[in-house]
Amino acid sequence: MADFGITSDGPRTFFVNGELDLATVPIMNIAIVDAVARGGPISFDLTDVTFMDSTGVGAILKAAKDLPSGCLVLHGVHDVVRKVTELMGVDKAENIHVLPCSLGGLPSAA
Repeated sequence: MADFGITSDGPRTFFVNGELDLATVPIMNIAIVDAVARGGPISFDLTDVTFMDSTGVGAILKAAKDLPSGCLVLHGVHDVVRKVTELMGVDKAENIHVLPCSLGGLPSAA
């Protein structure tokens, strides 16, 4: 399995790292199911995502569609992540806000 991780900082903030693809989307879906059921806003920090394929983008689009209310905020969209999200029109979804940023990522251990 590809290198992947998802951690949360509260019930609606997620830090995603590694490769978000066909092999790892089920892990993300399990991690976010409760947050999606409660509604947004839900924040995903994608600063540390090294690869995302159309399956990863599809999972994000499905999460946005399944929200009973609110939105998704995608923070730290960069490089290959930016390219695939642009190609798949993520920024055109009404309840997804794409924020390119090179700052962010997993919080440092205090």
